[in-house]
Amino acid sequence: MTDPANPTTPPASTAPTSTRTDKGVRGFELDIHVAFTQPLPAAQARAALLTLDGFTVDLYRPHPAALHADQSGGDAPDEVPSARLTGPLRDPEALRAGLSALLGGPARYVEVGVRGFLRSAAGQTEWMPWKRNAVLPRADVARVTFEEGVRFVLE
Repeated sequence: MTDPANPTTPPASTAPTSTRTDKGVRGFELDIHVAFTQPLPAAQARAALLTLDGFTVDLYRPHPAALHADQSGGDAPDEVPSARLTGPLRDPEALRAGLSALLGGPARYVEVGVRGFLRSAAGQTEWMPWKRNAVLPRADVARVTFEEGVRFVLE
């Protein structure tokens, strides 16, 4: 369409930016949250999480505004109190072994479960709420089942 006030304006593009017609992808993914006994440097946190291979890792750091107690004016330390890992469940036994290693080392507690999600065409993910929570002692990793919608808290 041309602008009547300026006939040299090229026509506006009305073509869609994407030919993708699906509105989103639904599915289930493993969702793991690890809280460390004390905040770890980012490199050390990533090294500790190598026992759980093949997952997308998000390191959680405190927001800089929350660190206002430090009046020195310096940058916030690069320490990570917790992390989230997501991805497909490949080998349940290897995952249980990795969880045991974390719980025997730097992890204070671990939350793990297979969670439903809806991912939009733009890539934004909406996670479904958990259907049920089960709290287990940290030594009972073998009792973790990977049922859809059930979160196991190992503490």
